[in-house]
Amino acid sequence: MTVLRFTQGDALRCRFGASPLWETMSAVRVLNGSKHQPLYAGWVETKRGAAAGLDLRGVKALQPRVGFTPDFLTPPPKASRAKFTTEIARVRSTPLERVRTELIRSRDELSNPAAPAINRMLQDLAGTRERLADEIESAWITLIQPDWPLISRVLEDDIAYRGQQLTDGGLAALFDDLHPTLTWEDDRLIATRYRSEDRDLTGQGLLLAPGVFAWPYLVIVVDPSYQPTLVYPARGAARLWSDAPAPPDPLARLLGRTRATLLVALDPPATTSALSTQYGLALATVAEHLSALYDAGLATRRRTGHQVHYRRTEVGQAVIDASVG
Repeated sequence: MTVLRFTQGDALRCRFGASPLWETMSAVRVLNGSKHQPLYAGWVETKRGAAAGLDLRGVKALQPRVGFTPDFLTPPPKASRAKFTTEIARVRSTPLERVRTELIRSRDELSNPAAPAINRMLQDLAGTRERLADEIESAWITLIQPDWPLISRVLEDDIAYRGQQLTDGGLAALFDDLHPTLTWEDDRLIATRYRSEDRDLTGQGLLLAPGVFAWPYLVIVVDPSYQPTLVYPARGAARLWSDAPAPPDPLARLLGRTRATLLVALDPPATTSALSTQYGLALATVAEHLSALYDAGLATRRRTGHQVHYRRTEVGQAVIDASVG
């Protein structure tokens, strides 16, 4: 198991971050997996044609089914809302000695079957670093960027939800609900079924990064060269690749179909702009309907940074349940 030891300073320095680079690398792993989880089957089928034109041989060699994937390909984001251009620039500027060290570890740990390919990478470190960055960038442009507005909505909604958990119940409430393999005990975060490693966070805190393509796993970065990081499955990812549920007909007759659709869509919470993008509606139209749902007590709203997230209330849920029954 992996154990992360917190001080009081670490508890104060826990933060959340969303990373398009992490999403890209995780999506490549899903795409190249021998067994696609049911959650991603629709996405894999949708992207199959576009993915056929990508050359991802280098990245694939460094994503073994079991073993070590170099951390320099996914450095923990420094900003809470990282930009892909900033993140890929960090990959391209990785010190070559770190590239060498992590390539060797990926080659040797648990006998990576792609060892011959990694040996060739080691012969030209600068060229390898550039080619890997090019592969990741092409994967971002083809696989993730077109869907980023929807993906980022899920990530933002998860961060808002987890932030509220942290505010209401502290680290214990947050970690008890984050993943079934996590346990919070005596200022220690324990992850079972992971490599045996201990790390004292020593005041650096922990970066928590939700991932749409992370399910059902955790990724834990404990290398002292990087910010301690925990990547976990984002809430609501299952709905991202499936059609949004249609409102029950009785509810549509009561509220009107558009307003009923938006009420049903408020799980997980959503912003006006995200709902506008998802349903192809004008921002003003969505804002008007959400305001009406809020005034009727069917939805609540909460500001997170520059965004306002609308959430269905218990009354709103009861109205939906009654229309179904």
